[in-house]
Amino acid sequence: MMQLCTVYAQSNSSEHVPNLTVADRASRRSISFPFSLIVPEGVRLGYDLREYIASSEFGRFDSIAAPEAAFDEIYFEALSMAHGDRSTAMLAGAIASFEHEYIPFNFFGSELDVPLTGEDHAGFLVRVLHLPAHLYHTPEGDRDKLQHFFGSAWLKSVFGMDWFVHLAGEAVEAGETLFLVGESRDPRDIHANADGLRFELQAEQNRESKPSSSLTPNP
Repeated sequence: MMQLCTVYAQSNSSEHVPNLTVADRASRRSISFPFSLIVPEGVRLGYDLREYIASSEFGRFDSIAAPEAAFDEIYFEALSMAHGDRSTAMLAGAIASFEHEYIPFNFFGSELDVPLTGEDHAGFLVRVLHLPAHLYHTPEGDRDKLQHFFGSAWLKSVFGMDWFVHLAGEAVEAGETLFLVGESRDPRDIHANADGLRFELQAEQNRESKPSSSLTPNP
């Protein structure tokens, strides 16, 4: 299978574009044997993809590329790692783009921070910094929208039912409002969910579709 993950770097002749192949090779097999045998493939590749995003090569690429290009690059790298399995790539993309280090549960009026990513703090900060910051070109940051987009696309690829994907998105927002400290329903999250569902529908017809082509103006 042709390597898709460096499509943007290869198409740009600037000498300042990093060689993402280096990051690709270094990010494989971040979960060591024998644990890699019992971890679901999408989860395992999500950890590999985290290493890729956190790499200095991807960081330099993200700093000079349009947010849409960095967004597409993350997906195509995941697709390459998954050997073309779109569902596995979507799950890996969702896990690799987690933007919260902890889940702040509301525990009888007190905040209980539950670790989410399993990364060391410094590594978490570097990876999140390398996620596209303004994917929707709004003043608000968009780094948390990637996990919604890829998560929704993954649910669609697994269950196939649009209504279930929409229901799951609303359930997540309702759960955050009820159980997490300082959280409320975010229409922009729901919008990113819908864009992810749209992308999966598009990718079913054309496997070379770019995630950025499914982005619509976010309120």
